Amino acid sequence: MKPSHVRRVTLNGKMGKPSIVKGFIDALNDDRIITEKGGYLFKALTLGRRLVLGVTPYFIEGGRTFHYDTKLPGENEYTLIGSVTPEGIFDILFKPNSRELSTEDVLRYADSYVIFARFLLESGYRGKGRLDEVTVGMLQGAGLFTPAPTSIAGLAAEKCSLDDSGTKEEPVY
Repeated sequence: MKPSHVRRVTLNGKMGKPSIVKGFIDALNDDRIITEKGGYLFKALTLGRRLVLGVTPYFIEGGRTFHYDTKLPGENEYTLIGSVTPEGIFDILFKPNSRELSTEDVLRYADSYVIFARFLLESGYRGKGRLDEVTVGMLQGAGLFTPAPTSIAGLAAEKCSLDDSGTKEEPVY
């Protein structure tokens, strides 16, 4: 697998090295924990070699949580919004500012998906990581990937603009 290229992570407002996500990845890999929490909601934003991630259990003290409760620093239209169920099924969506995606938009969204998927695997995620039908349909319909991957591993295998950079510079979109 090619690297995620992530060097710094902000997780729920705390900045650190990629290892900061260890507890979250451990929870995703533990059937008992992910079932107890009802799965997880997340938002993910890639900013070159930095990943900003907001994660919350689906249930906290018996109450349901919502995506809008999580605010990411720098959140924008390229923020991925999703969840993972106790069965390990991911939905990962985005809400563009316009129905028409430019070439730059397609590249940025595709990079975000690939970097996030690679980061999960690089950080030790071992689940099946299947993508739900809505996600697969959105990936295909938006023209991000043809054919659209059906799993986290499939996303991680796709091309990313950082793969060709050969330097430590951020991509220019």
